[in-house]
Amino acid sequence: MRKITLAFLLLVLIATTSHAQFRAGVKAGANLSNISMNMQSMELELYKPRIGYHAGLMAEYMFSSHVGLHTEVMYINSGANIDSDKYLQGMETPEGVSLEGHVNMNTFQIPLYLKTKFMLTNNIKLYAMAGAFASLTPNADQHMRMKAEGELMKVKWSLFDPKIQIMDEIETNIYMQQRYNMGAAFEAGIEMDRLVVGVGFRNVLNNMAGMEILGVGKPTIKMWTANLSVGYYF
Repeated sequence: MRKITLAFLLLVLIATTSHAQFRAGVKAGANLSNISMNMQSMELELYKPRIGYHAGLMAEYMFSSHVGLHTEVMYINSGANIDSDKYLQGMETPEGVSLEGHVNMNTFQIPLYLKTKFMLTNNIKLYAMAGAFASLTPNADQHMRMKAEGELMKVKWSLFDPKIQIMDEIETNIYMQQRYNMGAAFEAGIEMDRLVVGVGFRNVLNNMAGMEILGVGKPTIKMWTANLSVGYYF
């Protein structure tokens, strides 16, 4: 009985390996992202979605014609636009003052997906995959542009510095974030032989905030990114 079991397991292993297929390629596209910020259970709604782009490498290992693993090493330019009306809400500002700005983030992400495929024709397949990602953001800045009475002032500060300096004033950076994050990732699309077109969604699950604010506590900062990608397998 033991020999029969071992022989059966060996046959399954051989069959799985014989159908396994590895391939790698490149991937790029456009994305839409936004940031949310919550302070003491109150949604601040300071941001609006912003368009960015992404590019990188991808690879898949299919255990069979229907099930496999997929991973990527992706550079992502993303962020959010400042909602000037919400940003200035509650502040006493002189008439004629205008404000605009955005958050710009440069991030490297490595997702790992469980992937499944469905055959439509010999060369066309539908695919869907779900998994998780880890990310590192080496650079992230908030840009502000204020105009009043013909005068223009531009300010930029890093989202990783605990302090913000505007002219001679130094304030606590309540927008401070951490560089490392993780979240859930989903994607679906179509494969036409080597060409791939997909639509994906990634959502940071941990709190991205990097600072406790005295007397207030730690804000909750989250981010989502939706993307449209085109890839090609070599």
